[in-house]
Amino acid sequence: MGAATLAVVDTDVVSFLFKNHSIAAAYQAMLAARPLAISLTTLAEIEYGMEAKNWGAARRELMRQFLARFTLLFPDAETARIWARIKSGCARRGRPIMFADAWIAAAALQLNVPLVTHNASHHRVVENLTILTAAVT
Repeated sequence: MGAATLAVVDTDVVSFLFKNHSIAAAYQAMLAARPLAISLTTLAEIEYGMEAKNWGAARRELMRQFLARFTLLFPDAETARIWARIKSGCARRGRPIMFADAWIAAAALQLNVPLVTHNASHHRVVENLTILTAAVT
């Protein structure tokens, strides 16, 4: 059996895992044994959230230590081209996608790996994107 496929983890799932939210267990099971990555956009969203909510230094350090388990994906010119195709394609289909969601989807598409998100509806309009989400009741 081959190595597990890398997965790009969306900001919402990173947050659930960090907080040990009630639905975190479903994502932990889904992500077990997979190499994990986050886009630069996810890191920026998390840094913004810590700043906006005025987290203390100790809690920020815990989050940064938690994030160290993820490979950080940096955008390049190809990511930008994929992002542009996503944004324009979604708009043409009458389903605009948020700026940040398009960057996160572009990171997954560029590597041809699944995106793990609890906001699947934000990404379903993106062509050729594999979405993994937990069915939580």
